[in-house]
Amino acid sequence: MHSEWPYIHLAGDLLVRAGLTLGPRAITDYELVYFQGGSDTVYETRGRAYTLDRPGFVFTRPGERHRYRFDPVKHVRHAFVHFDWASFEEPDGPMAPLLRADWLPIGADRFGEAAMKRLLAVANEQGPRWEARMAALLAALLEELCHAAAGPAADAREAGMLPLPIVRALAYMDDHLGEGVTVEAIARRSGWSHAHFTRVFAACVGMSPKRALMERRVARAEQLMLEGRLAIKEIAYELGFADVHHFSRAYKAARGYTATAYIAKCQDPLFRNTASAAADPDTPYPLNRYVIVNEEIKNIHRSSVSRH
Repeated sequence: MHSEWPYIHLAGDLLVRAGLTLGPRAITDYELVYFQGGSDTVYETRGRAYTLDRPGFVFTRPGERHRYRFDPVKHVRHAFVHFDWASFEEPDGPMAPLLRADWLPIGADRFGEAAMKRLLAVANEQGPRWEARMAALLAALLEELCHAAAGPAADAREAGMLPLPIVRALAYMDDHLGEGVTVEAIARRSGWSHAHFTRVFAACVGMSPKRALMERRVARAEQLMLEGRLAIKEIAYELGFADVHHFSRAYKAARGYTATAYIAKCQDPLFRNTASAAADPDTPYPLNRYVIVNEEIKNIHRSSVSRH
């Protein structure tokens, strides 16, 4: 099993009778509990009480005193998994937002629900490599929950609940990528001061307006490079860069590799024969996107073949 994945101790899916009080208690490992429907169940921990009135996840840390007061009227179903994970050993590390969380309601994105149900299905089937598959599913789920716990921006974006001036600002960026539009001009259109616009934008979108504008220009450049119809120089002018050198510097700063390297990855006939289509409202990114996650390819298969 991958050493960086969670080590799962147990998992289950129970329908608890109405009126049960569980605790106060403390456990020796981490526990993630998914409540698939809203109820009057109350979760108490660290001097706080959370009414679990909508679908969501409860996260409990080892040694933490907590109590559940289940709905007094109706039975409550909840799925749970107990585990340890080396990634939680750094309190101020990348997983800190999740380590500070107690109750995480889920928004419009139902990945968490689907991942938890699949994890329990794999546990029940116990097919080939079932423990490793459970660990991989749980790692992905915890990463997504950590992203959600980082602040309201993630939930707002996923649920399509951004303030109207921010929605309009993003649309204006997309419609004017080649016109050298500035953050100052976008802020003026919002009706807010530059400082207030920047602060609200960063809180809602998760990045500054300047970075968001550059990210959109770079992403559009990647679509054009994927199509292969324009040279880098033409793409630079198409997106409002002063010259190809400015574009090349901006692209490498944003991605960590050059535009030439990206184009080299797009030479496959599959990428050169993409078709245009209307935007898909259920897909939160533009069609015909090709994202390089790690530029260098680890030739593990090649090295293993050479040993035979």
